[in-house]
Amino acid sequence: MNAMSMKKSGKIIFSVWAIIGCGLPLAAQVQPHVSPPSHDITPPAATPQAGTKQSGAPAATPESLERGKAIVLAAAKAAGGDALNGLKSAEITSSGQGDMMGETVPIGLKLAIIYPDMLRSDVHLPVADISQGFDGSTVWAVTPQGAIDLPPEYNGEIDRGIALAGGWGLYKQAIAGKIELQYLGDEDLDGKKAQAVQWRATNGPVNLFFDPATHLLIGAHFQSITPQGIVETDHRWSDFRAVSGLQFPYHNVIIRDGSKFSDTTVQTVKVNTNPDRALFSKPATPPASAN
Repeated sequence: MNAMSMKKSGKIIFSVWAIIGCGLPLAAQVQPHVSPPSHDITPPAATPQAGTKQSGAPAATPESLERGKAIVLAAAKAAGGDALNGLKSAEITSSGQGDMMGETVPIGLKLAIIYPDMLRSDVHLPVADISQGFDGSTVWAVTPQGAIDLPPEYNGEIDRGIALAGGWGLYKQAIAGKIELQYLGDEDLDGKKAQAVQWRATNGPVNLFFDPATHLLIGAHFQSITPQGIVETDHRWSDFRAVSGLQFPYHNVIIRDGSKFSDTTVQTVKVNTNPDRALFSKPATPPASAN
């Protein structure tokens, strides 16, 4: 492969990190002009910027906090209620298309989660297979160039991704009373009324949007931390289907900085499969080929 093709493939590889599994941004903006394992991927800004959708939230009141909690608990009930208490793990496969550095490419995704804090995702691309994971303390990624430990700033990106995968992690935290949720009011979401609730996550506030008819989580807006800075990210979830007594959205659209970034459809969802915990640990980097 010539240098131009390598550079082009590298850009696609790093861009796809933004949609691995549940749309985790991580190193999506890295420009691979050097080998990834030695590249500095520390984000220049680890806090959300002002002047965005999150920054205008009013001061929380006891009433807005109680209403926010009630809306999310209603969503949890609609998504499965007591069945969420027995949810220990989930495995999800999906496929679709993603915009990688201006090119639309087919993608295949496989996600494994052990609640509350372990994740493994694998993506299949025309040019490469890429894996990414979190063992509860360290975020890592494996590309054709080798294995990488990602800076701790990305741990919050994983936490948010686990919570928003089907909304199940979010609901489990709400039921346990572990998160603060503030009602922001009713807002327009793609021409439809939605109840807006702000969740103060580790890496900054997340605006959540709930369908007042079904009570389910149908959208989210947040700022993703990337090595190039902050990226405005939106999710839209639809086509909810029953899975072992739970509701899961089979269609996911991701929008970044106002442009459609990916469109994926779920093929399978399995719960409580007890995945091997070794899957979530960083694999050893194989020795370089002698050829």
